[in-house]
This record gives sequence, C-alpha cells and structure tokens, in this order.
Amino acid sequence: MATTGIVSGHAVGVYIGGTVIAAALAKNFDMNLDLRDANNADTGNAKAKLPGRYGGSVGGRSHFEFSAGYGYRDLFAALKAGTKLTVLVTNNETGDYEYDGEGYINQLKATFPDHENSEYDWNIELTGDIDETIIS
Repeated sequence: MATTGIVSGHAVGVYIGGTVIAAALAKNFDMNLDLRDANNADTGNAKAKLPGRYGGSVGGRSHFEFSAGYGYRDLFAALKAGTKLTVLVTNNETGDYEYDGEGYINQLKATFPDHENSEYDWNIELTGDIDETIIS
C-alpha cells in the first residue's frame, strides 16, 4: 500500500545491483538541470537561459564496517575498476515511486575519528537516463 504523509528516511534504501548499501546513516538523491545561455543582441541586459541536459547523483554516509554485506570494500573495488553500477533508490512499498539509473563511484571518503564510530561518504554520479516508476 502506498505511503501517505512524510516518508521516513530509514525506509528508503540505495541498492547497487539489487543489494542495499549496508549501514547507511544518510542517503541523498540529487537531480540537476544544466541551463544554457540564450543571449543574443535582442535579449537586452537580462540573462536568458534555456534548459539543457539533466543529470543526478546518489550519495550518502555509512558506518565503516569491513564485514558489511555491501559496503566500503565493494564501493572501493567499483571505484578502482571504473565499474558502471546499477543504482536503485526505493522503499520497496507497493504504490510508491522508485528511481533507477546507472553510474560510477566518483567519491569515497573514509573518516576514522578518535574514540568515535568510523564512517565513510560515498557518491555515485549517474549517467544516462534516470527513471521514475511506480513500485508494483
């Protein structure tokens, strides 16, 4: 049954090839649209813009665990090999929406603070179409 009201962040997962990124603390799904100049001698002093290409990224922060089901070591290997990843952002709730695409790891940053939990930030730059579909 579709979710009503505000979606709880803990319910949404980021999946790589069907496996959720483990120990996630925060997840981001960012979309952007490039704007191109449409200025010419007739546009006056104000800038004129038109839509260009869209794109996006999926990123987040996770606990650093060597034994994680899909975690830092997997993302490190994908970054090092330049592996294109299949990415899905979903809460797996029938009637809700999910977002999928493909992309490459373009950031992986581990932090090991003294007497605190170790964490890492990760980011996947999406390439090609990004689809929104209803979960059935």
